[in-house]
Amino acid sequence: MTALRPHQLATIAAVIWVAVAPIVAGAFTITLMNYIGIGAIVALGLVLLTGLGGLTSFGQAAFVGIGAYATAWLTTRVGMSPWLGLVLALVTTGTVALLVGAITLRVGGHYLPLSTIAWGIAIYFLFANIPGLGQHDGISNIPPISIFGWSLQGNSTVYYLIWIALGLSMVGISNLLDSREGRAIRSLRGGETMLASTGINLFRMRLIIFVIAALLAGLAGWLYAHMNRFVSPSPFETRPSIEYLLMAMSGGAGSVYGAVIGATVVTMLKDKI
Repeated sequence: MTALRPHQLATIAAVIWVAVAPIVAGAFTITLMNYIGIGAIVALGLVLLTGLGGLTSFGQAAFVGIGAYATAWLTTRVGMSPWLGLVLALVTTGTVALLVGAITLRVGGHYLPLSTIAWGIAIYFLFANIPGLGQHDGISNIPPISIFGWSLQGNSTVYYLIWIALGLSMVGISNLLDSREGRAIRSLRGGETMLASTGINLFRMRLIIFVIAALLAGLAGWLYAHMNRFVSPSPFETRPSIEYLLMAMSGGAGSVYGAVIGATVVTMLKDKI
C-alpha cells in the first residue's frame, strides 16, 4: 500500500475537521468558519484572476455586494425564494462583470488595478444612495435559505451549505485548470507575445476569468446575505477587497487550496486585532 503524502494527510484532516466542527466546536468557532468559507470562495476567484491570470483587482467586494443586494432585494421586496435570489445574484453579477471587464481589461499596467478601485468605489456608493436598497441603513429581515422545507436559519445549519459551496467551487476551478482552457489561463502570465504565438485571444481569456471570479464573489454574496439576514454598504467597500486579495496571495497565489489557507489566516488575524 502506498503511503499517503503529507499534503494528502493534511487534506483528509481538514475535511474531517470541517465535517465534525459543528458537533465539537462552539458557536463562535462556527461563525468564524462561516466567514472563512465565504472569504475563501471570493479568494478562489482571485487565485484564478490574479494568481494565475496576472490581473490585479481591488473591486471583488463590490461583486460580493452585488450578489448580496440582488438576493436581498428579490427576497424582501418581491418575496421570492432565496434560490431564485441565487439565480438573480449570479446573473446580475455576471452581467456587471461582463460590462465592466469589457471596458477595464483593455487598459494595462498600473491603470488596471486603479480602474478596479474606481468602479469598486462607484458601486459601493450606489448601494449607499439607492432608496430601494435601503441606502446606508441597508436591507434587513432577509429570509433564511430553505432546503426541502428545512430552514438554514442558524449559523450551524447554514455552515454545511457554505462549505459544500466552497468544495464544489474548488472542484470546478481545479477541473477548469486541468482542461485545455486551463492551460491557456496558466499561460496568461507569460505575456502577450507568447500567447499570440499560440493563437489565444488574450482579451477574451482575460474577460472569461474576470467573469468567473465575479461569479464566485456573487455566490459568496448570496451566502453572506442569507447567513447574516442583513446587508449594508460597509462590507463591500475597498478595504474588504484588499483583504480578499490578501487571502488569495497569502495562501499561495496560484493554489486552489491556498484560497482556504489564506482565508483562514486573514480571518483569524482580523479576529485577533
